[in-house]
Amino acid sequence: MSPAPANQTRASWQPMMESVPIRNIAARVERLPNGTMKAYVKKLRPWYMKPPLSWMMQRRPERCLLLDRLGTEVWDLCDGARKVEDVVDRFAEKHGLSFHEARAAVTAYLKTLIQPGVLAIAMKREPKQAVGS
Repeated sequence: MSPAPANQTRASWQPMMESVPIRNIAARVERLPNGTMKAYVKKLRPWYMKPPLSWMMQRRPERCLLLDRLGTEVWDLCDGARKVEDVVDRFAEKHGLSFHEARAAVTAYLKTLIQPGVLAIAMKREPKQAVGS
């Protein structure tokens, strides 16, 4: 199988780079003295956690996510105004990485922040095309 052309590969990740990471306003953030932080997000109660099962099993109402220094830096760059591409550019510049190295690292970290609900991604809407054009 031959590799995809460069312009086709770029087209696959370009919409994600145009998106804007937005912090969850319900997340509670605690900065630690060592430059890291903890982010707490409320968890929804699972459908099966009804009495009497909920009386027997204790459940934590929040999920805690510990961010290292680099993760805290990415969090600080995700202010709701910057696009993912801007976050990657700043991260690459600060750490002396190429754009593609920084893109791989930042997007992987963004995924770890999106999965528990600490961040959300606002994608740019594509204009609807007229039927028959």
